[in-house]
Amino acid sequence: MLKKTPIFILFALLFGSATMNAQAAPKYGHMNLGNLLELLPDTKKANDDLKLFADDLSAKDDSLTKAFQAAVATYQTAYQSGTLTPVQSQTKESELQKEQEAIQKFEQEAQQAVTDKRTELLKPILKRIDDAIKAVATENQYLMIFDTSSGSMLYAAETDDVTDLVKKKLGI
Repeated sequence: MLKKTPIFILFALLFGSATMNAQAAPKYGHMNLGNLLELLPDTKKANDDLKLFADDLSAKDDSLTKAFQAAVATYQTAYQSGTLTPVQSQTKESELQKEQEAIQKFEQEAQQAVTDKRTELLKPILKRIDDAIKAVATENQYLMIFDTSSGSMLYAAETDDVTDLVKKKLGI
């Protein structure tokens, strides 16, 4: 009987050790995605490309605005000198209003184009970062990784959806 006791104790210790390792505390991580983005050379190139794109649109907007302002000044001079008939005046005002609306539409479309271009340029960079985060999380057994710059979750291990359990607890 004495010979079985040391084997039993050894078995119990090994089993207990394995159980403790299996129940290791979950690991959570965090990082600042904004700071990481600033460090990447790809981001600098994307920002430079975006600036060139935005500057081109801005130059076109400036050109349209200057042409509009010149047309308004010409109209005002002609109107004040009395060289326009009421019909001509009304027609010119209508043309100027349409031109102003076209400029406003261009500005809105330009803003959307810059937003779309930014998304297009950053998408592959963010994909690379996302892949790296997932790899780090998997290799280092992190259950979740949070972005401290936005408070959002960057990675989460596969988990159970507990919605039904919560609904049951709430009596729903």
